[in-house]
Amino acid sequence: MSGRIQVDFDAAEGAVLRMLGLVERRGFVVSVMTMAAREGRGSLSLDVDARDPGRSLDVVARQLRRLQEVRNVSTSSSDRGAS
Repeated sequence: MSGRIQVDFDAAEGAVLRMLGLVERRGFVVSVMTMAAREGRGSLSLDVDARDPGRSLDVVARQLRRLQEVRNVSTSSSDRGAS
């Protein structure tokens, strides 16, 4: 499974590392990362690929929402690489 995770967050020290670490620990590989930050807020967009078919973007989104600095999380699945 491939997809995109979009996270809006408060730009706190270590926030990006916590989010990336969580995504990796939940079994996804980040293939593309885009980030913007302004006036204490940040937006992070991650294109991810699951390490195996049992991984779920919904589980990652639910875990990200539990982080203190995270304000909003949205996901979308894609069929990148499918023929």
